[in-house]
Formats: sequence, structure tokens, C-alpha cells
Amino acid sequence: MKKLGKFFKEHRVFTILMAVVLVCVILIATVLFRLFYDSKKGKYGDRLEGIEKVQLSEKKLDDIETKIIAEKNVLVAECHVQGKIVYIHITFDTPESLVEAQGTAQKSLEFFSEEERNFYDFHFTLKKSSTENSEGFLIEGARNKNGLSLNWNNNRPVTTPIETEGK
Repeated sequence: MKKLGKFFKEHRVFTILMAVVLVCVILIATVLFRLFYDSKKGKYGDRLEGIEKVQLSEKKLDDIETKIIAEKNVLVAECHVQGKIVYIHITFDTPESLVEAQGTAQKSLEFFSEEERNFYDFHFTLKKSSTENSEGFLIEGARNKNGLSLNWNNNRPVTTPIETEGK
């Protein structure tokens, strides 16, 4: 004990500074642990607040898939929800044009209630394989919960090669 007291008297400033640093490290570690690992809200935080009021059941999603498949020239339809986004993948038969496919996607929004359309974002992937008679397409579209219509990506093929500088 006398050795410890002697060390403290000889290195008083160093000991006090090390105590302050140790306390700071403990505080920082506690804050980081609470911030990253002690969250009781899950990976989405409070972004999913109110989802229990507008929850989409698997049965409803299966019914919507069935209704979409009943549409003209639809081969496969898949719906799933992740967070607040409803993903709908539709594969079409060959006679379907891109405009008709986009119309089918727009019509499939009617299968959801007004409350669901105002709560969820929708993401569509429309696909048709190319054949000898028709050109296929793969296009994505999205509708924000605050939006009124679907916005589609640019589906035009690249017709000219991209030139790099320095050649």
C-alpha cells in the first residue's frame, strides 16, 4: 500500500489524467453500445411506425398475385413486402407490349385499398422474354406513397458504342 501511495505522490498528474481518460473511454463505449446494439426498435428504427394498422397479410398478397395472373398475358406474378415497400414482379407472355404491361402494373394498384396505397411505396419489375416476333423488355417502375402515378426507368437500348477519352 505504501508503494501505491508513493507512486501516486510521484506521478500525481499522470494518475489523474489516466483516471479522466479511463472515465471518458467508459462513457464513449457505453454511448456507442446503446447507439448500435441496445436499440429496442429494430433495424428500421421508427420508420415503420403505424404499420400494424395497415399490415398486408400473406393471404391478401396471395389474392393480389392471383388477380394479377388473371390479367391478360400474365404468366407469373410475385408480391412481397419488405418494410414499407411492396415489391411486385410480373412476367408477361410474348404478345404483351410494353405499354400494355405498364397498364397492367398501374391497374394492379387498384387491388390495394386507398389506405394501403397512401402508406406503402410500390416497386414494380416487369419482364418479357424476347422471341423471333417480338422484342422483350425488363423495366422497373416505382410509386411513392405520396405520388399519384408510376414512374418508369429508361428502357431504351444503347445504340451507339460509348467512346472513351484518349483513344
